Amino acid sequence: MAKVAIIESVEHKIMRKSGRKLTQCNCKKCQSQCKSPCLGTPKDILNIIKAGYKDKVAITYWAAGMVMGVINRPVPMVQPLFNEETGYCAFFKDGLCELHDKKLKPIEGKLSHHSLKVDNVNPKKSLSWLVAKEWISDSNLDIVEEITLRLVVDESISQTNLEELINEFKSNKRKSLL
Repeated sequence: MAKVAIIESVEHKIMRKSGRKLTQCNCKKCQSQCKSPCLGTPKDILNIIKAGYKDKVAITYWAAGMVMGVINRPVPMVQPLFNEETGYCAFFKDGLCELHDKKLKPIEGKLSHHSLKVDNVNPKKSLSWLVAKEWISDSNLDIVEEITLRLVVDESISQTNLEELINEFKSNKRKSLL
């Protein structure tokens, strides 16, 4: 009998490991969580950039894992910006995440809920740690490289030329590995 490989999505893997489920709430407690931008996986952030929100994300370093004792160095990643004027995530508009209805909300926001408290978080099951691990996973290297290219390429280049540049980069990279 042939073996069938089942590939689990990153979103489902994070849900399974964290014990959290997709949720939706816009109460005041949940809105207050938007005072800190939610973390997204590389795939989440790439989709946000492709949707035209490049100006609302930036390269950052996740250092909370050092305090939590799950890693000994900061994790480089790209995440939504904090809006200094409003005191909320750059995507927080009129009490809601503007990415939600566009199905672009980062995984941390999809799985966060006001009922979660600091005292019921196991560092190894921490949602932010599970997201941070995706940024240093070899399986996401191509996505992280594409994000980097999309962030550093001049705005004057056309979308078609950008796609060609990304494909050429990936092709050359694969040739160098052979």
